[in-house]
Amino acid sequence: MSAPTTRTVALSRKARLATSLLALVRLSVARTFTPMLAAAMAALLLLPMLFAFAWRANIPSDADIAQLLATRLDQLILALATPVTALLLGTSALSAEAEDGTLLYIVTTTTPRWWIAASRVLFAATLAALLSAGSVAATGFITSPSEDPANVIRAFVVAAAFGGATYAALFTALALLVRRSLIVGLVYVLFWEGILSQTFPAIHYLSVRQWSLAIAKRLTDAFDASAAPGPSVRVAIIGATAAFVLAVVLGGRKLHTPRITRIGT
Repeated sequence: MSAPTTRTVALSRKARLATSLLALVRLSVARTFTPMLAAAMAALLLLPMLFAFAWRANIPSDADIAQLLATRLDQLILALATPVTALLLGTSALSAEAEDGTLLYIVTTTTPRWWIAASRVLFAATLAALLSAGSVAATGFITSPSEDPANVIRAFVVAAAFGGATYAALFTALALLVRRSLIVGLVYVLFWEGILSQTFPAIHYLSVRQWSLAIAKRLTDAFDASAAPGPSVRVAIIGATAAFVLAVVLGGRKLHTPRITRIGT
């Protein structure tokens, strides 16, 4: 028999990677959607919708609906629901697998370590983007069912998906790199993205929330023109790309270390 060609070997390798990706995603789904975690994420994503019913009943007749909606979507979804949901998605599966030894078994297989990290990032980022975008769309529809004032809803759907995916990449890497990743992630959301980012404008260029707002501002005119300028869309895209690359590279390197059972715990 003739030796396998380079093309055949390449196709076989791609098939193995695709198979391992499906297996890793199925494992992530099983570990992520526990009753407690699913309830926590549902509460976070449904909270803006509940507030939307109150807004709709109490909006003054002379109010600027577009600006009001933009402010509320920023405060409740971009600042709270999106990062915390991404944190739960990025850390939960890895923490559970590290505790019961499943992750140690995975890294002893022939699957490349960077591919394991990439699959985790891809799973968490995709799901966080979809859930965040869905929460924005539902909240916007409840608040303004007949129209999309100044394209605010569409702008924030894109911004929330962008922010959710970026946060998920960062938090997946965090779960691989440090202990107590859930606590560290909450501190990051509350202090860096919340207090420090609002206090020091220079931090805006290193803030996922501000990157998301840059996307939203490009797509709608609902924001106050007198507000302080923030990062551009180019900065946001470069920052998000760097976050994904670092998550895969650093995560893959971490998976080569022997103290694997301490990941995410």
